Amino acid sequence: MYKQRKLLSVFLIIGILISAFLIYEHFSATASKFCSFGNNLDCGIVNKSPYANLDGISYLLTIDFNLPLPLIDISGINVFFDFITTNAFLGLLTLFFVLMLNLNYKKSKFLFVKREANAKWIKGIMVFSIVYGFYLFLIQHYILKTYCIFCLALDLTIIISLILSFKIKNG
Repeated sequence: MYKQRKLLSVFLIIGILISAFLIYEHFSATASKFCSFGNNLDCGIVNKSPYANLDGISYLLTIDFNLPLPLIDISGINVFFDFITTNAFLGLLTLFFVLMLNLNYKKSKFLFVKREANAKWIKGIMVFSIVYGFYLFLIQHYILKTYCIFCLALDLTIIISLILSFKIKNG
């Protein structure tokens, strides 16, 4: 059990580092050449698209699906709101929280998560991460028609973390 938690921590740290790079990429003035490999692999297109923020869900429903909903543009308010609604930042926070849960599993309580529920929280958050990551993958595939290699690496990291999370137990 200890090996799975240690390995899970390694993958969570890798995910945090990838997310940090994606935050940098989102806010850089120009897309990095390091992350562009032609028309089908371009992190700049993905990270600078309206789908790179939580607002992207509203954009998808209002603009792409033509639903009569108000367009929500929280990220457009200012740089702070752009930062805190960026998918990469939210992913970094999520992975960091899971890492802290994983490292503090022996404590009777970490924040509001009791020891008995530690593994369930980790699994639940990782399942949600897979679902949201799949949504973002579909955006890349069907709407943007280009992929972010680091986003795909993050997706793989999350998949591996999910598998490892199902191998851990409480206690």
